[in-house]
Amino acid sequence: MTNRKAMKQKTLQLSFLAQTTDVNYRGTVHGGKVMKWIDEAGYALAAQYTGKYCVTKFVDDIEFKKPISIGDLVTVTATVLRLGSTSIRMHVSVASENLVEAERKDNCACDIVFVALDESGQKIPITD
Repeated sequence: MTNRKAMKQKTLQLSFLAQTTDVNYRGTVHGGKVMKWIDEAGYALAAQYTGKYCVTKFVDDIEFKKPISIGDLVTVTATVLRLGSTSIRMHVSVASENLVEAERKDNCACDIVFVALDESGQKIPITD
């Protein structure tokens, strides 16, 4: 069995290409799709870091700065900011890159809080 403390990392990064199924009628990625990616990266880091099932409690101030286009390489980076008794707060940023033109854009960022839950949906303590 692997020691969880040895595996704990405060940052997690997901990278993938924006697909045609991700876009809106203007040909850029849906804001809701970007929010889904933020939530997925946040959950992955929260679960990996705490070793618990976690759910989104709060998302703070997402500002969409620049659009993401089909074929852009999207990188979603989640970083642990603070660990509470039952919650974990992190910062998540989204950047994209047009690989042909080597143009990189910072698309958006926000803070997000996850809480750890037991099988019955009750908050449970997180230990570091």
